[in-house]
Amino acid sequence: MKKVFSILMVAFAMTAMVACGEKDNGTDDGGGNGSNDSYSAAMFVGTWRVESMTVNGQNMTPQNMLFIMDEDGSGLANDNGATENNGFTWSVDGNQLTITPISGTHFVYTVNNLTENECTFSGNTVPMTDIPGEVVVHLVRVD
Repeated sequence: MKKVFSILMVAFAMTAMVACGEKDNGTDDGGGNGSNDSYSAAMFVGTWRVESMTVNGQNMTPQNMLFIMDEDGSGLANDNGATENNGFTWSVDGNQLTITPISGTHFVYTVNNLTENECTFSGNTVPMTDIPGEVVVHLVRVD
């Protein structure tokens, strides 16, 4: 059970990392309008810590979970020990973040809020699993 929870947390955190990016809304005033926001993949690159994660309103925050997002669209979830099984690919289109773990299953999340140092995204599946639920992940940049 502990191993399943750890895997779920890693998957969730990986998704969160992907969702964090720079807003590119196409206006000169810097304003955005929620779901119409578009984010730059370049802002996702770096190391992010899972600050909080809820599933169906319950706190499921992993301890020391990091998402490492690389420029080439690859990534690694590190929960006190990265392994090849924690690898994933990621992409962003508008305000939609797609995370694909090595299992090949695609997970799509909505970026709800994004700044240079923080990101919040949500979806209906716990990342890296087929477990359904209302998921909200908040990430903080650590590099």
